Amino acid sequence: MEDHTELLVRAASLYYNENLNQSEIADILGTSRPTVSRLLEEAKKVGVVEIIVHDPIKKDAVLSRLIREKFNLRDAIIINGRYDYDKSIQRCCEAAVQLFNTVIKNNSTVGITWGTVPSILSNMLENEQYHNIHVVQMVGCLGTGNPNVDGLELAIRMAKKLNGTYSNIYSPIFVKSREVHDYMVAEPQIAATLKKAYHTDVFLTGIGSMDSNTLIQRAGYWSDSDRTTLVKNGAVGHLLARAFDINGNPVNSDGWYVVGSPLEATKNAEWSIGVAADEFKAEAALGAIRGGYINVLIADELLADKLLELAAE
Repeated sequence: MEDHTELLVRAASLYYNENLNQSEIADILGTSRPTVSRLLEEAKKVGVVEIIVHDPIKKDAVLSRLIREKFNLRDAIIINGRYDYDKSIQRCCEAAVQLFNTVIKNNSTVGITWGTVPSILSNMLENEQYHNIHVVQMVGCLGTGNPNVDGLELAIRMAKKLNGTYSNIYSPIFVKSREVHDYMVAEPQIAATLKKAYHTDVFLTGIGSMDSNTLIQRAGYWSDSDRTTLVKNGAVGHLLARAFDINGNPVNSDGWYVVGSPLEATKNAEWSIGVAADEFKAEAALGAIRGGYINVLIADELLADKLLELAAE
């Protein structure tokens, strides 16, 4: 047994310390390359070799895997630790940028909305020299006067960081007339943008909740009564300014017409990445997952734990 352990140490040392390939190690040890491969695997299994990944963003690997498998997501990244909301969402956005940098490719279309998460992401992105990246604003503008959260400014900022171009929707999020809505979405520039928004490669979004602090209400579109009515009708969250229930079914907002992409457009993205933090966002995250509107969740431990609790119920 001792001789075998020494063989594992010798093979591992040649491979990891001396950077020899498996064929070279086989020649030294007088064995075959497949045998070297098995020795290296066994060395990891019995603890002769320990691989440490120095990730600057600490993640809960067990919880990430549990969420990914439980909800059949393409990926899930759960951040270690329990912090206040502002710090948690910052850390989640750091993880989102890390993921985004691994999936973005030349000739990609990136869809964004508005709000805190796209704002943080656009600030965190480094200037990169991609080719033919196009950033699409997928829904109309908040119109708060705050360029840090409004879609127009965020699309421009992100496109500049990615050395790309952008398309905006020069319209409020909602209009109150069907005729005005139909006119707006038929306007050539908006129609062209909505067409691009229906075929994004990467969709980056926060997940809106239905509390009174939601940006749609703060921007003056929903009154407290409007929001309360939606909640009574089952709404737990919103994406693209469209409310949905805990199973992902749309909840109609009577008399409000959205100038923007439908929820179905999110399903066309290869990577539909939802970023959220804290347990008060858990119902909204669950609805977004069940509706198929996101296939990647980046969240903190508080949200992940609450998500599993809700799913168990």
